[in-house]
Amino acid sequence: MLLQKSLRLFRKSPVRFFQVAFSEVYNSLFARPDTRPPQTESAYLNDVIRRSQQPRTDISDHLITLFNEAVTAKPKLIVELGVRGGESTFVLERVARLTGAHLVSVDIEDCSDSSSYENWNFIQMDDVAFAKQFKSWCAERNIDSAIDVLFIDTSHLFDHTVEEINNWLPLTSSRARVILHDTNMGGFYFRTDGSMGVGPDNQRGVIAALERYFRTTFREKRNFIDYRDGWLIRHYARSSGFTILERNDTLRQ
Repeated sequence: MLLQKSLRLFRKSPVRFFQVAFSEVYNSLFARPDTRPPQTESAYLNDVIRRSQQPRTDISDHLITLFNEAVTAKPKLIVELGVRGGESTFVLERVARLTGAHLVSVDIEDCSDSSSYENWNFIQMDDVAFAKQFKSWCAERNIDSAIDVLFIDTSHLFDHTVEEINNWLPLTSSRARVILHDTNMGGFYFRTDGSMGVGPDNQRGVIAALERYFRTTFREKRNFIDYRDGWLIRHYARSSGFTILERNDTLRQ
């Protein structure tokens, strides 16, 4: 099975095949996985810690941060754009259970089996198109449409991300956190345990869309903190990049 999968990858993309092979060799030599069991008093946080340890993915490094940022916002409405394998859904579901929030997930693929949470809704459609219907969709279900946590992890393409930002950010609440994955994509990426992963190069699509919105330039290869237009911006460069926008009027002078 593994040999057949490797041959298919080689035929499809020899460059990708050698990138994956190199990363496997690198990880066998240098990765330092942390397999210690969680020691917190929160069952939900322990769930997230375990999920972040195995298997290693491009977002596993950020799952605990996602949980912490989302919980801190004390959300009543969480919107997830992009479900894929359900990693972020796993985390956001636990945040929603803790705070009693509604969780809405949107993906163009059928991901309707990603959660069993009673206050979860899955929408299979283009997320930009759904943004234009979102207020009426919420009104029909008697849900306050102000989004407290918005997570974006979809196509990673510049034009699409620009449309997502333009259509979804105006729907966020006064205490919102907007969290974007893949803000530092460029082929190889590294995790905190020293392991390497291989991902696509999106030509800076997501971070460039943020630059367009905030009318500035970001250096996504390193961690940074910034403040623009009422948003506190925190960026983590590792594992394909993770950027958090937090509404914050206190810093406005």
